[in-house]
Amino acid sequence: MNRNIWKIIFAIYILMLLIFVVFKFNGDVYSVINTIQLNKDRGIGLNLVPFRTINIYTSDINSGIPFINILGNIIPFIPMGFIIPMAFSSLRSFMKTMITCLLLICSIETLQLIFYVGSFDVDDIILNQISCIIGFILFKVYKNIFKVA
Repeated sequence: MNRNIWKIIFAIYILMLLIFVVFKFNGDVYSVINTIQLNKDRGIGLNLVPFRTINIYTSDINSGIPFINILGNIIPFIPMGFIIPMAFSSLRSFMKTMITCLLLICSIETLQLIFYVGSFDVDDIILNQISCIIGFILFKVYKNIFKVA
């Protein structure tokens, strides 16, 4: 597939991440507005302690909500680790892809905090980055199978 098509796919992917992950838009604008208002009233959501949230989730994994939350932080970011090296040949090394992913993920976490649509959680960054690693592994497998240049 042409690299320009991958760049378009990347742009669409980032737009979808912003809409569904950052703003958590589910078709109801009022729900987003309510979330913003609730978060403004509660104050800033900030976790800078690694594994704090993950430990809370794993201690109560049977309730289902922590499991959904962990998957919600992993699944949407797997494509990032795949699409970046497909779209940008200069970012095909593991380190360049991971740094780019990290910058995008930190930007997303910061946007959530700035716009009161979520919190800034270092554990989300950890889980999202693991997703990018999975995506990059899938890119390498794809590249080897289909002999992508």
